[in-house]
Amino acid sequence: MYTRISLIFITSILFIIACSSSESTNQSIKGVLQDTTVMIQKDELQYGSIPQDARDSCYVKRITSDVCLERNVPLSIWPVIEEILSNYSVGGLDGTSPKEYFCAINEFKFDPGITFESGATVEIIGTSENDCQRVVLMKPGSAPLKLPTSLVKIRVLDGKDKGLEGWTWTGAVKRQE
Repeated sequence: MYTRISLIFITSILFIIACSSSESTNQSIKGVLQDTTVMIQKDELQYGSIPQDARDSCYVKRITSDVCLERNVPLSIWPVIEEILSNYSVGGLDGTSPKEYFCAINEFKFDPGITFESGATVEIIGTSENDCQRVVLMKPGSAPLKLPTSLVKIRVLDGKDKGLEGWTWTGAVKRQE
């Protein structure tokens, strides 16, 4: 009898602890919208895999060169994205490359992005389900652009777009501590 009561008591305590700790981890992350650019390593697009030092020089140190380009991206919030599998590079020696998860911004199928106001406060409300680290941007009048970056879902908290929810570049949100 006491064993059963003890077991119920312990299970209840563990349940309460688990529920209270999950609530504290759901704190909102706030940030400020800012201008951003994306670095593109041309050799990675061509060959797929490149040496780590070449990746670090481009993506971490952000050293521009003839193979590492800084690309301006539209400062927009898109209401809808798709999550797809696609090839990032042309491929290795055999001309093939594995498919990877992409977030796709497709302005042929969905509404175009809304230009955002730099300096507006936002709340990060989500990330893509497949945690894609690459984005393909498809806009009328432009060739599809594959970018080594990710997107976050935000809600604008102030400014002219207050209440707007949608997706933007991860680098466009400067997180507040």
